[in-house]
Amino acid sequence: MDQDYQYYKESYQEHMAIMGVVYDQITIADKDGIFIRISDSCADNFGIPKEKIIGHSCYELEKKGVLSSSVTSAVLRTKREMTMIQETKAGRRLMVTGKPLLDENGKIYRVINISHDVTLEEELQRRLRETEDLLGLIKEQIQQGQSTDNFVLLGCGRTMQSVFKMIKAVSLINITILLEGETGVGKSLYARYIHNLSPQKEQPFIQINCGAVPADLIESELFGYAPGAFTGASSKGKEGLLAAAKKGTLFLDEISEMPLNLQVKLLHVLQEKKYLRVGDTIERPFQARVIAASNRDLKQLVKAGTFREDLYYRLNVVPITIPPLRERKEDIPLFATHFLQITNNKYNLHKKISEQAMKQLQQYSWPGNVRELENTIERLVVIGGKEIIDPEELNTFLPDMVCEHTKECEGESLKDILEKVEREVLQKVLNEQKTTRKVAEVLKIDQSTVVKKLKKYHIQVKDKQ
Repeated sequence: MDQDYQYYKESYQEHMAIMGVVYDQITIADKDGIFIRISDSCADNFGIPKEKIIGHSCYELEKKGVLSSSVTSAVLRTKREMTMIQETKAGRRLMVTGKPLLDENGKIYRVINISHDVTLEEELQRRLRETEDLLGLIKEQIQQGQSTDNFVLLGCGRTMQSVFKMIKAVSLINITILLEGETGVGKSLYARYIHNLSPQKEQPFIQINCGAVPADLIESELFGYAPGAFTGASSKGKEGLLAAAKKGTLFLDEISEMPLNLQVKLLHVLQEKKYLRVGDTIERPFQARVIAASNRDLKQLVKAGTFREDLYYRLNVVPITIPPLRERKEDIPLFATHFLQITNNKYNLHKKISEQAMKQLQQYSWPGNVRELENTIERLVVIGGKEIIDPEELNTFLPDMVCEHTKECEGESLKDILEKVEREVLQKVLNEQKTTRKVAEVLKIDQSTVVKKLKKYHIQVKDKQ
């Protein structure tokens, strides 16, 4: 009897040890659907502590929204093996196979579920599809004989891939486009990129910075003027940029700086597809596509009375927002590597950026966006004395990066600062430890507390071990 007891004791311990380390998740329920044993990783996937699963029925957990549909209940109902996709409260997607165990009378006495987390796999598949779409876009551009060296094409995040898809769609249609974004994000390059993808790519691309041309000259530059239209005017007159654009693209950069009186005339051009030269009496046709750009919020300017509302809606047919670099930090290594290669080739150098320095570049907010990053990389390559750019060199030439975190905390309450630090610590430990159970062990807090805080800060558990 003692030997039998010892045997079953050791078997039980072995089974529990296996359930604790197995990658896939295992649950065991009785004939009433009550969970009697679960593997440790189940708590992470369900989003609740282990003790709130064991002793509770599948029907109860389903009702509480811990899981979307219970495989256990389906097996108990059908009395056969079932496989289905299950969504949990923690936002995980599991492929679950439930198998009934029958007694000598053919009745179910246990239901064993083996779950495989497919959340990451599905996310990787989605990203693969998006990457393939982006590569297809680049391939098309190459086939059209356009250069892919331009940083416009750089971007691996979801936001930028959405921008690329929008650009690809609208480039084929002669429709007015409004590019919005902070200074330095590359709006003029995006405008040219749209033009290069369009059927009118062989036609002129004409650009004017509405903020750089004096107010008294911008009308004659844009519309042109008739012979002798004003004192000092050429006796032959002058064709303006509207005429120069022909059937191509007219890019109005910093449209927010256009004087109000000229906004009225531009509105007429967009509505009637005609324009009048300064001092002329005969209207001429306008056939080009208009792309406007602004680093200021035109809606706010409309409210302030410095920008016409009717013109805004004429320009805002297809708005495309180029996000600042701080909102797509995953793209910083792409840009940095690209600019490093260009600068090395320019000055016949072979410098590199260390992994630590690259991480530091990603942490910086880059108020000047891509343009600032480009200038920074060139400065580091040309002025820096090291072959490998490291954090020390960054701190020497870019002291603003050192105090970036301190600046970010200015004006914040102690609570906000502590929450920011707490979030960073949780994210760092989770990246290293992978599971909420191990995070709890490292930080010496309850696993339920970890789960609660991850939910509070919208931090996803991506991997398991």
